[in-house]
Amino acid sequence: MALKKLKGLIWGRLITLVLIIVIPLFFALMVAGSSPALGWFDPPIITWEDFRYLNPAQTIPFLPEVWAKVFVYGFIPVFFSMPWVVFLVVDANRVAETFANMGRAMRKVSLGLNIFYSVNALFIFVFFILPFGTPIIGVVASFGLIPWIIKRKTGKKLPRWLTFIPSLLLAAIPIVLAIGFCANYGTVWNNIWNFWSGSGATGSILTEYGFVHYIYGFGYSVGIGAVLAGFVNFIYEGASQVDRTTSKPKGILYIVEFLIATAVFVTYILVPMTLPARDIIFYVISGVTIFFGLLEFLLRFFKKVKRTKRDNVPIGAYVMLPMFIAVDLVRTAGTIQVRNAALTAALALTCIVYFVLFLLAYSFAGETYPSRWSRSRDVDRDEDDDGDVDDLDD
Repeated sequence: MALKKLKGLIWGRLITLVLIIVIPLFFALMVAGSSPALGWFDPPIITWEDFRYLNPAQTIPFLPEVWAKVFVYGFIPVFFSMPWVVFLVVDANRVAETFANMGRAMRKVSLGLNIFYSVNALFIFVFFILPFGTPIIGVVASFGLIPWIIKRKTGKKLPRWLTFIPSLLLAAIPIVLAIGFCANYGTVWNNIWNFWSGSGATGSILTEYGFVHYIYGFGYSVGIGAVLAGFVNFIYEGASQVDRTTSKPKGILYIVEFLIATAVFVTYILVPMTLPARDIIFYVISGVTIFFGLLEFLLRFFKKVKRTKRDNVPIGAYVMLPMFIAVDLVRTAGTIQVRNAALTAALALTCIVYFVLFLLAYSFAGETYPSRWSRSRDVDRDEDDDGDVDDLDD
């Protein structure tokens, strides 16, 4: 048990280290890839021209061209990534323990669903939380950084008016970045949304249907694989009860889940979206999967066959598949805009589960590794307690 916990903590530290490196790299690539020289994104996500004016109509000037380029190419990668990096570095032990706790909590979920929830949360975080949450987080963090540093170094809390001016100076650049970013929020949002959901224009799948097409297909495929692999596991359980010499081959469920998910995903990608029989193919796949899932549930219920502690429970797939199928019905009945909104909503709901689990794991990790942010508050409380004692002595 201790060895498993140690391995989990090592993986948690590795993930934390990767995040510390990748988040600044993400903002650097977002800015560089939007430049005309590279042109990785069409349309570009954010350019220095977005900081020339305070509105998309370009009627309210904001920054000269030189300063606009300095702020976008120089300051955005630094100041947008700084709050995240500082948080991860200061609370590295607690964040690592959080990921270790999540790994232990999700051990009962199938490997495919584990991967899907993680990948889905990653892309929602990258496409929506990082770009749109970071400007405001940067301003708030800049105002709080200097008081926190002083408190950590001296153990004393200075009055707010003493730290306001240096905090304002530190927050000046993040404020300008937030103003330029939020003032052109509509343009930036449209650019990211087009990359995420596609523009509908004739071309590649990515151009027409967007990145969400691949993420949705991946989640749908692993859900199918998890449910059918669970039914195969049930067959082995029944066979072992009839014949005690029958045993489940080691790793068979992972192999079955992987093969089924791969086959469904390849079919999802290769079958043309315009093919009339495409919808029928996936409705049949969904119907067969739901049938076997319900059959396993009913047989376990009436035969009173319980899962062993080592079995992976595909309950996430049981919840996810009906929702994805409902979204598919919306897709066939609505326009491409309705389809994109429905797909994103379905993925966002599954992502919320992951983020709630992360917050719970972070809370539990505080019992082992108290947050270094909260220690400063503890210092304040200790000082207040000491002051109360002095007052009593007087």
